[in-house]
Amino acid sequence: MKVSFYLTLFLFSCLVSCGLYASDGNPEPLIKGQVLDAVTKKPVSGVVVSAMIPGDQTYKEAVTDVDGYYFFKQLPSCHVNLRFEKKGYQKYKYQELIEIQEKKTVKVNVEVSPDNDSELQPDDSEYPLLRILGMK
Repeated sequence: MKVSFYLTLFLFSCLVSCGLYASDGNPEPLIKGQVLDAVTKKPVSGVVVSAMIPGDQTYKEAVTDVDGYYFFKQLPSCHVNLRFEKKGYQKYKYQELIEIQEKKTVKVNVEVSPDNDSELQPDDSEYPLLRILGMK
């Protein structure tokens, strides 16, 4: 009887520890997506994505990578609004209120429109060396 009790306890503790080890402690993204240029349909890097709590001034920010992807892993509320901003593009506020649920990822892809003035003054963030050399 004692042997089967200890064997069961041992197996249970092994299963629990393996389950804890399998999750690396990094939560899945709660919100993720990609930002594309509305005209060229190409990814836009460097877009500041703000997740804001309605009626509060608390927010978290993420920045899109070179392929236009962003993600939020930790958010302070169960409902947020998203805002997208980058120089050379019109500010964009995602119209829907996003509900955050544990262990569920919400995917929000958007397209941002270039400013009317952006053709006169192109965004030189893609060519920083040319900007430094004064060639752009």
